[in-house]
Amino acid sequence: MLSSLGAMQAVEPSSLPITSDLAKALQTHVRSLADPSLQGRKPGTQGNRTAADYIRTRFQDAGLVPLSSLGGYGQSLPAQLGDNLLGLKPAAGANAQAPYLLVGAHYDHLGGAHLGADDNASGVAILIELARSLPALRHHHVLFAAFNAEEPPYIRTPQMGSQYFADHLPQEIGFLDAIQAVVIMDIMGGVHWEPMREMVFAAGAEKSPGLYRRLKEASGMLNDERAMMHGEQRPSSFGIQPSPLTVLPLGLHLIEELPLVGHVPFSDYDAFRNASVPFLFLSSGRTPRYHQPTDLPETLHYERMAATVRWLQRLLFTIDQDQDRYRFDANRLELADDAATLRPLAVQAAERDRDIPGTSWLSRRAMQRDVEWLKTFDPRSPQPEDITRLERLSLRIQCLLADLPACFLL
Repeated sequence: MLSSLGAMQAVEPSSLPITSDLAKALQTHVRSLADPSLQGRKPGTQGNRTAADYIRTRFQDAGLVPLSSLGGYGQSLPAQLGDNLLGLKPAAGANAQAPYLLVGAHYDHLGGAHLGADDNASGVAILIELARSLPALRHHHVLFAAFNAEEPPYIRTPQMGSQYFADHLPQEIGFLDAIQAVVIMDIMGGVHWEPMREMVFAAGAEKSPGLYRRLKEASGMLNDERAMMHGEQRPSSFGIQPSPLTVLPLGLHLIEELPLVGHVPFSDYDAFRNASVPFLFLSSGRTPRYHQPTDLPETLHYERMAATVRWLQRLLFTIDQDQDRYRFDANRLELADDAATLRPLAVQAAERDRDIPGTSWLSRRAMQRDVEWLKTFDPRSPQPEDITRLERLSLRIQCLLADLPACFLL
């Protein structure tokens, strides 16, 4: 890729401070799970089993309750791939019939020299610390799930750990209707571009109006919208209250619809989406280290991960206020919020001195055309070609962030 002279330099994660006890605990988890001795946690290997033992111990330390129907924390997968790890934090009211919230992240990776610190030791570390710190909710049980067998060749197959879980629910849960909402985390620690240093993206909640409202409330966006209705100044260019963490809604179609390929799901949320279970997919996005041997513990932003733990606590407490079943609409979009998320990123990515590291002049020129088009885009009356262009813009940004070749062709 032809680089731009004077372009913004990539963020160097090892230079980011790690000061809080929570961030240090997260780093410890990542270092343990991405240790070279585990050889990349490939399903069916000793390293994968060692990772499972580590998670099992952390679930026990957090006081999570194993499911009696499983005889422990492990749900065995077929073909000797290993286990899903499941631990329960029962509702405070001791109501056995309370609905479930599921928080999950996969712990397997590619194996060999691919140690998978960001993908997805980062998500599992957040899962462990959330399990440790979250008080029991009043109206919902919380099931913490460390899924196995998410990476190729198991992804999008019945052997994928989350799909196996959805197809073979433990007796305590019984039916997927017992799950009010699912939160899936994948690739939560990487950082490459300065404007996204404190950002996490939240996709999929747009399919469920009730869950989407709680997402925006937990992110401060509803407060911002009320302020704007009363003529008050918008607190930030991204439409949320100033915070160490910026959580931005992003329609799932902006991630999954690939040119010349079509619809491609990318993580454990797919098993629940296919069953019409309301879900939220959290990720900080790919970096050039994605699925590379350079995905190492020292390349993560641990203080942002710590802020994510605290944000998830807030989100789950807001969801716990809802006792009515969330509605699910697989075709529902929130195009105005999609455009609001992408617009400031596109504007910065189109500027020579602020663009994504590695951007070629062809990609910048394509991004500049996208920015001009966004000025005319009306999300209230979109045409099919408008939605396609919004999807291509999102993919162009993702392509540049991962430093993939020929991003200008999107």
